[in-house]
Amino acid sequence: MHTLALMETFTVVVESGSFTAAAEKLKLSKSFVSKQVSLLEQDLGTRLLHRTTRTLSLSDEGSQFYRHCQRIMKEAELARAEILDSQNAPRGKIRMTIPQSLIISGFSQLLIAFQRQYSDIDLDVIASGRVENLIEEGIDLAIRVGQLEDSSLVSRRLGECRFQVVASPSYLQAWGEPTHPSDLMKHNCLLYGDSKSSRGWQFRKPDGEALTVKVTGKLTSNDGNLIVEGMRQGLGIGFGPSFLFKDHIDSGELCPLLGDYCQPPSSISALYPLNRTLPRRVRILIEYLAAHLALE
Repeated sequence: MHTLALMETFTVVVESGSFTAAAEKLKLSKSFVSKQVSLLEQDLGTRLLHRTTRTLSLSDEGSQFYRHCQRIMKEAELARAEILDSQNAPRGKIRMTIPQSLIISGFSQLLIAFQRQYSDIDLDVIASGRVENLIEEGIDLAIRVGQLEDSSLVSRRLGECRFQVVASPSYLQAWGEPTHPSDLMKHNCLLYGDSKSSRGWQFRKPDGEALTVKVTGKLTSNDGNLIVEGMRQGLGIGFGPSFLFKDHIDSGELCPLLGDYCQPPSSISALYPLNRTLPRRVRILIEYLAAHLALE
């Protein structure tokens, strides 16, 4: 008999606690179920179960093999469910986390357009820039910008952005335009994000050498709306991902500065757990975002 079928029978026996209960669940005879487990043991060349007239227990090898069986049976069921699901319209909930800076940019319009197109998919969107434990917090998908460090996550690149220095024409008229990153230390810099990590603005000299400038300012916030509004009203100079400022630069409300010192583009990535089968609805969302961000 096929090994996968023998593994399934073995798994049911372990989880049922007896050959009798497993036989009832599988709608097979007790002797046939017992023979299947014996065949599996013969094939593996080891005893998986210790049998007495009253008890059934796993050997050390049986415990190890059972863990593998659990994972394989789960994957097989997920594969079956995925094929069945592919024959119907995608449905269900996607719990995802996105930096607030993306939420307040045009990215939010992509999510709204996606939900209009796939009305049977529910989106539970958490605006957060911290690195969550996706499995523990029940999150299907995380969208992140910049360097990725967690090797336990699968990464799919969706697009890219640059980190820019920007200010309003009114601020530049009143306080002058910086011509080198070090000039920023003389300006009121509006700090977006954590007050500690946001004070070191990263640049790259024309020769490729990295440069960090420690800036100061009178306004710090993790609310991108507040920082952008402060820049629009001439309060100070800001630094952040290009998608946060794009519309305001296009309208002339903000001006990009120090373009010769910008870092190379950073990736916008979709992250999901390494050892989890990705539901079809999540794959569809990732493909949708990748297609639309590539056009921008």
